[in-house]
Amino acid sequence: HYIKNDKTCRDGDMLLLDFGAEYGHFASDLSRTIPVNGKFTDRQRAVYQAVLRVLHQTTDLMVPGMTLDELNKEAGLMISHELVALNLLDKKDIKEYGSGNAPYRKYLMHSVAHHLGLDVHDLSDRNSPFQGGMVLTCEPGIYIREESLGVRLENNILITDNGPVDLMSEIPVEVDHIETLMREMVLN
Repeated sequence: HYIKNDKTCRDGDMLLLDFGAEYGHFASDLSRTIPVNGKFTDRQRAVYQAVLRVLHQTTDLMVPGMTLDELNKEAGLMISHELVALNLLDKKDIKEYGSGNAPYRKYLMHSVAHHLGLDVHDLSDRNSPFQGGMVLTCEPGIYIREESLGVRLENNILITDNGPVDLMSEIPVEVDHIETLMREMVLN
């Protein structure tokens, strides 16, 4: 989504990577947010962990019968609670989370999922229930403009009758794993 690629990555910045690959004409979509210097600040870590919790909780809801709209409403409530914990929203704001102007929308402007298939944003009916065999993204985020801090994490989830399968579960997403990998890259 950032086309120019003309900004310098600076110490203390977070770098949001959104990319994918195609195989057999099918698309994938992955996002990670990493600290440019290899080490999360306390605030970056807190926001990252909040998004990671929502990623895991939202993934658990991706089962047959759920719809995109229902998933987004549930994720909005999760994000709202995390924003309260991060001192970005007040508890009273959670009551408004279901509205189109929900306070959490200041910090999460996009949906938490979209269908994948022959296109990275495959066509779908937002009100059709998920079925086994579908593949969707799970991509919560928190973007804090006033702090110049944004975190998005995105994995691809296979819907099955036995529960969701994270197709990217082997790709590092935990804070300690990312910091370790980045430290090893600098040493090599």
